[in-house]
Amino acid sequence: MLHLDETVITSIKLAIIMRPSITYKMRKVALCLTLGGLLASCGQQAEKGSFKISVHLSNAPLGPVFLEELTLKEVKVADTTSLKDASGKFTLKGTVPEQGLYRIRFGNSKYILLALDAGDMKIEGDYDQLEKINIKGSEASAALQQLLAEANEKGQALTMEMRAVDSLHNANIPDSVLQEKVKALQQKEADMQQSFISYAEKTPYPANAVFALSMVNDPSALIQQKQVIGNIEKKFPENSLVHSLGARLTEIEQQAGAASGGDEENMTAVKVGDMAPDFSLPDPSGKKISLSSFRGKYVLVDFWASWCKPCRMENPNVVKAYQQYKNKNFTILGVSLDKKKEAWVEAIQADGLAWNHVSDLKFWDSAVVPLFGINAIPTNFLLDPQGKVIAANLRGDALEQKLKEVVK
Repeated sequence: MLHLDETVITSIKLAIIMRPSITYKMRKVALCLTLGGLLASCGQQAEKGSFKISVHLSNAPLGPVFLEELTLKEVKVADTTSLKDASGKFTLKGTVPEQGLYRIRFGNSKYILLALDAGDMKIEGDYDQLEKINIKGSEASAALQQLLAEANEKGQALTMEMRAVDSLHNANIPDSVLQEKVKALQQKEADMQQSFISYAEKTPYPANAVFALSMVNDPSALIQQKQVIGNIEKKFPENSLVHSLGARLTEIEQQAGAASGGDEENMTAVKVGDMAPDFSLPDPSGKKISLSSFRGKYVLVDFWASWCKPCRMENPNVVKAYQQYKNKNFTILGVSLDKKKEAWVEAIQADGLAWNHVSDLKFWDSAVVPLFGINAIPTNFLLDPQGKVIAANLRGDALEQKLKEVVK
C-alpha cells in the first residue's frame, strides 16, 4: 500500500497511492514525494491547533525551505520561508487540524520527515547528517526519527546480505545451497515487513502508524493483517490519514479479489497472446536499442530497477536461466526504471546481468510504463521469435521451466 522504493531507507520515497497488485513487488510511486490528532492520553501535546518549528541546522544551504503535508492524494504546502541566516536558523509556523505526516523540504530536495501536531518543536543538528538530528517538543516526531534510524540499520544490513548472496551466483556452489540462502534472505525481509506492521499496531501516534505501514511493500501482507488495520482505525477513529489508509486498503482488497480469478499478467495492459509493443531506449552507452531488433529469438523483457529489492533478489534466478539458454536462441532485454545512471550500471555489474539493458532514466515516468501498463516491478514478458507474448511474470524456477518447454 505504501512502500519504500530505495534500498537505503535514508533516501526514502513514500508511495501513498498505489495501483493494485497482490504479489511481493516494488510498487509504482504515485505521490509526488522524493521519499510520510495526537490523542490526549498519548502525551501532553494537543491534537490540533497552532504549531511553531524552530530549526537550527549547521551547514544548511541558504535558499527556500518548504513545510509540506503528505496526504494520500497530494502534497500540500503548509508554510514556506527562506533561509538567509548562515548559522542555519529558521522558523516555520501554522495550524494543524490533527496529527499528520509532514516534511521540511529544502531547495535541493533533502528533507526531514515529521509527525506534526500542535505545539512548539525544536530541531537541531547538522544538515549533512539529517539522520542524526535532535527533535524536542514532539514525542511523535522523535519516535518517527527513531523508527527511521532502526529501519535504516535493518535495511542496510539486509542490503549487504543481499549483495553477498548475489555475488555467489558465479561461484562454484550447488544451486540448492544458493536457493537456501535466497530463501533465508527472503525470510529476513518478511520478518522486517512484519516488524513494521507490529510497530503500527503498537504506536500511540497515528502518523507513525501510517508511515510504518508505508514500509510494508507487499499489499497482500496488509490484506492478511486486515484485523490489525481495523484495530488501528478504531484506535484513531478521527484521524483522516488513518481513515484514508483503511479505505485504500479496502479498495485494494476488492481489486485483488476481482483479479484473483486470473494470472498476475492480467494486472498489466499487455496480455499473453498479444504482440508486444515495440520501443527504443538507450543503453548505458547511449546507443538506442529497439525491442524489434531481437525478432527471431525468444526474448525475456525484464522490467526492474537497481533500487528494487525484490528485483535484485530475483536476479540470481534470471542469471541462472540466461546462462543455461543464452546459446539456444534466447536472450534478455533488461528495461530499468532507474533514474540514476551510476546506480543502474553498478547494479548490472554487481548482479552479473550479462545481457542488453536499456533505460530512459525517468523512473515511473518512463515511456515504457504506460506502453506495457506496468504497475509494479519486477515484471517480465517472454516473447516468441515473432514478438508475441507467450508468458508473463516468470519468477523463481518458473522461468527456467518455461524455457525448457519452448526453447528447443
